[in-house]
Amino acid sequence: MLDVRTLLVVILVVAVLQGIGFLVLHRTQPGVPGLRSYGIAFIVFAIGMALTAARGAISDLYSILLGNLLIGLGHLVLADGLCRFFGKRRPHWLDMIFAVSYLVVFPLCVFLDPGNTSIRVLLSGLVLGSAFLLIVWLLWQDEDYPRPLRWTLITLTLIHVTLLNGRGIVMILTPGQVEMVANDPLHALLFMETNVYMTFLFVGLVGLVMARITADIARKNRELTTEIGIRRQLQEDLSVSFAKESELRQQQQHLLHLVSHEFRTPLAIIERAVEMIGVLMTAPPAAIAERLSAIREAVRRQRLLIQTFLATERVDEGIVQKETLDLRSLGQDAVCYFASTGQEARIRFSATQEDLPMIGDAAMLSTLFVNLLDNALKYSPADKPVDFELRREGDRAVTSIADQGIGIPPEELDHIGQRFFRASNASSHSGTGLGLHTAMRLVELHEGEMRIDSSQGQGTTILLSLPLTMHQASTDQPSDTGG
Repeated sequence: MLDVRTLLVVILVVAVLQGIGFLVLHRTQPGVPGLRSYGIAFIVFAIGMALTAARGAISDLYSILLGNLLIGLGHLVLADGLCRFFGKRRPHWLDMIFAVSYLVVFPLCVFLDPGNTSIRVLLSGLVLGSAFLLIVWLLWQDEDYPRPLRWTLITLTLIHVTLLNGRGIVMILTPGQVEMVANDPLHALLFMETNVYMTFLFVGLVGLVMARITADIARKNRELTTEIGIRRQLQEDLSVSFAKESELRQQQQHLLHLVSHEFRTPLAIIERAVEMIGVLMTAPPAAIAERLSAIREAVRRQRLLIQTFLATERVDEGIVQKETLDLRSLGQDAVCYFASTGQEARIRFSATQEDLPMIGDAAMLSTLFVNLLDNALKYSPADKPVDFELRREGDRAVTSIADQGIGIPPEELDHIGQRFFRASNASSHSGTGLGLHTAMRLVELHEGEMRIDSSQGQGTTILLSLPLTMHQASTDQPSDTGG
């Protein structure tokens, strides 16, 4: 004959192991709801079974009341875990049934008729059966999980509910009530069935968890496949956009060079016409001389604007034609650039006695000096000079261009150099806001540094530091000055 106490010990050991298994599974799959509730439910149920197995060795308060309360609580937590797993809320009526049954009715039965085991067994069967019927309803409603697994759990659960309630009915109809822990064949078979059902329930719940994880992985794979398709399409669209942008960029460059050439041709004609007028009219009237000077200045500014645009375009494209050059010669050429308009006399040029050799783009550096000198002349009074100095400091060439003009408002210094930005006090002078922006880009392209010191109303000083080559040219040339 099977020993009932031994079966109870087996049930509680199996329940503890199953509870630990679900808690470990929860640690590895925290995104699956309900796993922690499963683990707690089986452990609480095991503690209740342990107290029931100890009946006779401990007080009835613990073995009967507390033991059955924990067994019922374990079933309630298990039902809550299934509700969480299927995305449902635990119904309030189930809480009411458990609370009334195990906190009110069950204690009254023990107090009024402590020897009547059958009525308590029937009550427990009805209450626990309500939890299992909720589980059956949840399995019935959800069709996202494998049908064989769901129907197997439903069938086994209905059998278990039938046996739970049938045991209470048999005990009421059978004369001579037997204690639950006695070695009665009926109780032994029912506890054996409970152990088997718990094993299948554990396997079934794990199967549901695995099915959910598999479904989640499949869903994520589909989403990933969809996202990869979207990204691939975006990449193709981006490639097409890049190709169009490159084509438009080439067309823009072609147009820019074409327009620059078309602008330079009439500018050259205008400049030659002005020179011819100057030759033919050895002593033109003041009004005509003034207009000729204005034409020369306009031509010079248009040529400078074209050079600036072309230099900016080359910087953006990273097109640098580097060669060995001398910064002193470039400085002298920049001063001569203003000779046609008579502003050369306003530039006080001084340079070191030695050459300043470096590797760089001559056209870009020439545009750099001309732009900075043009700004200094433009924003300074006509009767104030501009100091242009070139000197050597170690392995770097330092250029200083200082004017006595309107200066820059201190709150706007951080914005100087931004494309098309002009200081608020420069509105009365013509300009595009490209000069200093281009200058900064050209200096960066030659691994140099540029600093602007300015005081509003007192002038601006621009300091450039450019790297020199290791080769030092001969130093027996005389110093060059201009002004």
